Amino acid sequence: MKKFIYLLGIAGFAVVSSCKKDRSTGQDESNISKIAPNGFSFKTAKDVNLNLKLLTNNNQPVAGAVVSVYATTGTTPGDAIYKGVTDASGNLKATLNLDASFTQLILDPNYIGLMHNVKVNINNSAVTATIGGTTGYSGDVVPDAANNSAPSAGVLGTLGFNSTEYAYPSPYTATADAVVNTSTYPTNLGRPVYLEATPDVIDNSLLTYINASLPETQSVASKHPEYLSSSATSNINVTATADVWITYVSEGAGYQNSLAYYTYNTNNPPSATSGGTSNNGINKITMVFPNASGVGSGGGLRSGDKVKLGTFNAGTTIAFVVLQDAWTGNGVNLNKQKFYSDSRLNPESTAALRKHSVVLYDDVHKLYLFGFEDTNRETPSTNPSNYNSDNDFNDIVFYASANPVTAVSNAGVAQIDKNGDTDGDGVLDVYDAFPNDPTRAYVFYFPSQNGFAQLAFEDNWPTKGDYDMNDLVVNYRYTFILNAQAQAVTMQGLYNVVAAGASYHNGFGVQLPFDASTVKSVTGQRTISNYIQFAGNGVEAGQRKAVIIPFDNHEAMIKNPDNSYFINTLNAKNKVQGSADSVLVTFVNPVSVSGLSTSSINPFLISNLRRGYEVHLPGYAPTDKATTAFFGAADDASLINGRSYYTSRENWPWAISFNDTSFKYPLETVKITDAYPHFAEWAASGGNSFTDWYSNLTSGYRVNSNLYSK
Repeated sequence: MKKFIYLLGIAGFAVVSSCKKDRSTGQDESNISKIAPNGFSFKTAKDVNLNLKLLTNNNQPVAGAVVSVYATTGTTPGDAIYKGVTDASGNLKATLNLDASFTQLILDPNYIGLMHNVKVNINNSAVTATIGGTTGYSGDVVPDAANNSAPSAGVLGTLGFNSTEYAYPSPYTATADAVVNTSTYPTNLGRPVYLEATPDVIDNSLLTYINASLPETQSVASKHPEYLSSSATSNINVTATADVWITYVSEGAGYQNSLAYYTYNTNNPPSATSGGTSNNGINKITMVFPNASGVGSGGGLRSGDKVKLGTFNAGTTIAFVVLQDAWTGNGVNLNKQKFYSDSRLNPESTAALRKHSVVLYDDVHKLYLFGFEDTNRETPSTNPSNYNSDNDFNDIVFYASANPVTAVSNAGVAQIDKNGDTDGDGVLDVYDAFPNDPTRAYVFYFPSQNGFAQLAFEDNWPTKGDYDMNDLVVNYRYTFILNAQAQAVTMQGLYNVVAAGASYHNGFGVQLPFDASTVKSVTGQRTISNYIQFAGNGVEAGQRKAVIIPFDNHEAMIKNPDNSYFINTLNAKNKVQGSADSVLVTFVNPVSVSGLSTSSINPFLISNLRRGYEVHLPGYAPTDKATTAFFGAADDASLINGRSYYTSRENWPWAISFNDTSFKYPLETVKITDAYPHFAEWAASGGNSFTDWYSNLTSGYRVNSNLYSK
């Protein structure tokens, strides 16, 4: 409200009541200049139905996996825009509230044995996808492209007396012979022709052990320091004649690495990576997986694919080497960085940092699990894009099996982590954010752990204002604590008033999509004006649905030092930093997350301490405390001729919501159309055109001189 004119109690009510419109359809609106079609709700976000299934390589469901959803701009963990948990059938079904301009998403199951950072298309407001299974993926998944560079020279070296030979397994002598070239697996995927005919089944129990031992993005040095001890074995030491196989599990890398092996007499390990046996170097390096990337991730491997290395005599050590991002699409680039399971051969300056692999024994499945770190752990500048190692040792995960298994020494080999469930809630500790609390298991955020969503209000309803959309601007974030059944136990709202460009003193409320009696307690609300009545559990009294009031007057959150109006809407005045308000809602019984979707939460402004004057987003219904006589009064045309709630006769809104803070609100008295030239076109199209009208930084989208810039 920009004018210092206040409606006077009963007189004001009588005026707007006498002006109340007939909400029936069929009125002549030919003389009305509308900014948008009737019924447009001015949503900058859209609901997208996610239907995801996770499967093992033999089509068994992967239950309890935490899936993060990201925008395609990045996958930093704190920027996940949604997190969910797969059910007992391996399914994750959710309604995601996303920026309307999104056409793709990234799904990350964060689960070893499955694809990571999977790009998917949004089709008809839905994403339907399967990750895993015998085919690797299906549905709306967009597979990563494989490398496709020119053939690399020197893939095959010379016999290793004075140099190290690089070779494919006999009888294959070149990439063209050694990799599959079919319509399903073209050459550039690098799928070996020498795979065993029958792949291994990698069951849920093994995947659980692997994920407990080498969880994604968690440092092994912190999670399992014993794996990296100086006495820990990192190779296969054969003590009796045995056949040995290598089975691919998964890769958590962004590179298309190559995996190879070499052997030597256990009592005479090489001291150099090259130079051949005459120089105590490695004699021969043989490719196992020329492209150790999975189907859909730029490679042709499927979980369970298996290569027989051969038959080895007692006293033989089998060691491994990863060639970083060496697969070119036509061969292996031998000039790339190499990291060895023999840590003494690696480039870092300390023994601890030279460790690049761990090996663990699984006495249930009778195998030796290997996990590799594929980047220089000390000098990021040697890695592509200066990547800093996350030290999770799961960039390539595979296992060795032997017949007989007793022919491989267990000396110095750590035991695989079979995980536990300390609090007995059914969620394994590795996935449990609260491993000692059976009532809590997961933490999810909206819009993300690090980000804020935003609400921008006009406060003059039911009369039109100046449409600078800065009378009250609130940034907010929700944190949901879920139990093992993925039901919400608590909901915490963090609210921050960033602007109050009004002479009115406005409050702010949030209606939740369930009965008031479902709430056990509400704490943290700020009230200084004494016009809100609260029930014993902290929700607003007299409401059928649960309504919380984070603050009843914006001055409880932010004030100009001189007590003047127009806070943070004039570039000529100093910017004021408000204090955030944290409101914690605890439920009597855990509530379904599907019933607590963010698009079902109904925020509203309370205009100038007058409880009946509620300003909601277009299309959202008023609460029980709203004065319904104001609908159809003055400039309001709610529900008239197919309009949404809280829209004017010209179909202007009184509030707009954003899923981030990329909207920079206009300066005082500057109409939004004068700050964002494509706003009107977006509205006129019913939201189909210029969906990025507020976030696009390209020339022509913003008039920066009309935006608050401090």
